[in-house]
Amino acid sequence: MSFRQHAVIEFLVKEEIPAAEIHQRFQRAYGSVCMGASSVRRWVKHFKDGNTSIEDEPRSGRPRTALTERNKERVDEIIQEDRRVTVDTIARKLGTGHTAVQEMIESLTYRKVCARWIPRLLTEDHKGQRKAITSELLQRYRHESDDFFLCIVTGDESWFHYFGPETKRQSMEWHHLHSQSKKKAKTVPSAAKVMGTVFLDCIAR
Repeated sequence: MSFRQHAVIEFLVKEEIPAAEIHQRFQRAYGSVCMGASSVRRWVKHFKDGNTSIEDEPRSGRPRTALTERNKERVDEIIQEDRRVTVDTIARKLGTGHTAVQEMIESLTYRKVCARWIPRLLTEDHKGQRKAITSELLQRYRHESDDFFLCIVTGDESWFHYFGPETKRQSMEWHHLHSQSKKKAKTVPSAAKVMGTVFLDCIAR
């Protein structure tokens, strides 16, 4: 399979297709057995440099033995157990290098995304109240046209905490390309805080 993909890359390089698009085509065509993005970039460079061989060049030093089906299964198990696990942690558990882990993760079609954050998980009552208020405002706008905006002063207030419990990067999780984003409820921040209040009219004064 790898020789066949190498040959396809050689053809697409002659068609001046960029490496990123080649990898996207491979994902659609070969699915879970397509080579990783870094390997595609390496072979694109290989052919752009004038090389014509589709066979892997012999490497000096210890051969790469990490990219096995068993290790791929182990990576999948580790990610399933902890969606926020880092590449460093996976590499330590497997006793392999970071590059090998990245390639296995890519071949498993995982990508790291942020768990979706929403300020509040609204109840049906909350949703109904918001819909009623919105309908009333739209009705007033139909009667008063743009003059309605001159009557609006909006305000909001928020607590500014001295420190947060978790950064956006720390909340990132591994998901497949077509996985549904997970909702994340608001976490409890630090007790020390200060209140900030802001009011704005239609011209942001």
